[in-house]
Amino acid sequence: MFTDRLRAVVLRRLRVAIVLLLAAGTGAGAAERITAVDRQAIEQTVRRQLDAFGRDDAAEAFGIATPDIQRRFRSPDNFMKMVRDNYQPVYRPTSITFVRIDLVDGEWVQSVQLADGEGRVWRALFSMKRQPDKSWKVGGCQLVQTSALST
Repeated sequence: MFTDRLRAVVLRRLRVAIVLLLAAGTGAGAAERITAVDRQAIEQTVRRQLDAFGRDDAAEAFGIATPDIQRRFRSPDNFMKMVRDNYQPVYRPTSITFVRIDLVDGEWVQSVQLADGEGRVWRALFSMKRQPDKSWKVGGCQLVQTSALST
C-alpha cells in the first residue's frame, strides 16, 4: 500500500520520465510525417485554449476540449474550476514556449514550456485529438514541474 508521500514521489518520477522520453525524441520518425498545416493547427488550438484560460472564457476553453472531456466535466464552469484548481501554470502562465510535437503511443502530444507566477518552469503535455471534421481538440494535459527557474 502506497503512502501519500510515496505515491507523490512515484507520480513525480513518472511525469519526469514522460518528459524525458519526449525530449529524447520518442516517435520522432512519425512526428516528421505530420504536416506543417497540422503542426500549425495544433499549436493554434493549444494557444487558443491558453488564451481563453487567461481571459476566464470558460465557454471558449471548454469548446476546445474534446467531446470526451466535455462529457466528463459536463459544463464550462466545471471544466474551468478544475483547470484553475489543478493546473495553475496552464491557467495563468507568465510565459509560453511551444517546444515540440511527438507521437506517443499513437497520440500526438504538443509539449509547451510554461512559467508560473513564482518563476517555476513547467512542461505541459497537451494530448491532441483530430476530430471527424479534421480540426484538432485538446484531449487532456499532463503537467510536469521541471527543476528550472524562469529569469
